[in-house]
Amino acid sequence: MHRSIRNKRLFAALTGLALLSASVTALAVYIGQEIMTPEFARAEYRPMSLVIIPPHAAVSKDAMFSSKQLIEQGGDVEDATAEACKNILSKLGYDVRILTVEEVNADPDLQVMVRDVNKRFNEDFLQKITGLTKKQLQDVRERRYTMGDEAQTLADRLGTDAIIVSRIQIAAASGGASVFSLGTSGEAEMHVGVIAGDNGDLEAVFTGAQIGFSAKKLEKNPSKTMAKVFGSVLKDYPKPDELVKVKKSWPQTTNREVPDTELSDEAVLSNMEAMFEQPEKDATPALDEVLPAE
Repeated sequence: MHRSIRNKRLFAALTGLALLSASVTALAVYIGQEIMTPEFARAEYRPMSLVIIPPHAAVSKDAMFSSKQLIEQGGDVEDATAEACKNILSKLGYDVRILTVEEVNADPDLQVMVRDVNKRFNEDFLQKITGLTKKQLQDVRERRYTMGDEAQTLADRLGTDAIIVSRIQIAAASGGASVFSLGTSGEAEMHVGVIAGDNGDLEAVFTGAQIGFSAKKLEKNPSKTMAKVFGSVLKDYPKPDELVKVKKSWPQTTNREVPDTELSDEAVLSNMEAMFEQPEKDATPALDEVLPAE
């Protein structure tokens, strides 16, 4: 009799925790930040054609007191992330395409180019930021981060105005872990970078973090989950002609520089042919140049 009552009370307590967990998870806490250069904000430079290179995802599942890497699920998350970003940016009016893993793997040169851009983004930006401090926000606005020649080479190869890179790190909560942490154990951190194709500068970064991330929802429907997550991350991505107010604390201009592009072999040949086709100038001096002035 006492055991039955105790069990009922325990069940009621766990049920209450589960309901509270569901309530907290439904109201998952999301924190986002967008950082842009003044030229990007004012639409003085707003790339219209975008190529999303394969995203990088790191997914782990919290199994009460242990965690294991879900490599196979990471691939699903990466595909869903690329599709979510494409759908969001396309609806805003941009020309967007996804560079698939299959396309990259089929071309050794493309593999090297994509690897180099990812390496520069990781080393020159992600590894240098610590929660996006005020100084780091200003550094983005002042073009202190660039992927340089690597990004220019890849953009030229893909024929795009800008390259979109995306990163997502997930520590998804299992059902039991979610209950005992009141629905706050699942976490996700996201970064989306816009890299200019003509000079390799990091033009804009959209970043976000979410507390209360369900492994069950992720496993059941990764596409829907990522669409919701990146809908929050990219909610402030401006439309092609939309002007974003540049605050006084921002640099008013960065004197955006574009390196001189080398002429292709075809352009060089075309210029040489044009020179040969020009009529030769008559070298015979004019009469008034020969006779002395009286």
